[in-house]
Amino acid sequence: MSKKIPPLLQSQKITFNSILGSGCVIHGKLETRGNYQIAGQVLGDIVELENGNGILWIDKYASVKGNITCTNIVLAGKVEGNVVASGTVEVCSGATISGDIESERLHVDPNARINGRLSSLNGDQLKQALGNMTPKI
Repeated sequence: MSKKIPPLLQSQKITFNSILGSGCVIHGKLETRGNYQIAGQVLGDIVELENGNGILWIDKYASVKGNITCTNIVLAGKVEGNVVASGTVEVCSGATISGDIESERLHVDPNARINGRLSSLNGDQLKQALGNMTPKI
């Protein structure tokens, strides 16, 4: 059986600025910039810093208990919280999401599990949804 790579990660040669390993747990808000891979556990919100244009990858064995706000997001693990992206959200096979997803573009694998509302929003609607959630640094 071949490993299926999410389309967003295939689109270009992706290098990750930071990786949270499988044995790591973060308690509190995680602020990111660039491409970031989560293989561990985050107990708090994940927010991409202003002017970011990266990809956040929630790995197959990762878990997040908190809201996520980033440009592009690949969800392969478990998320308990709302997800907002100004670009693309991909929900992969085997992912479990308990929360709403709002993004400009949304791709959901038929074998993903989502308990929440899905919204594909235009630019103005996304700006309103993002509100003041993105820190300015």
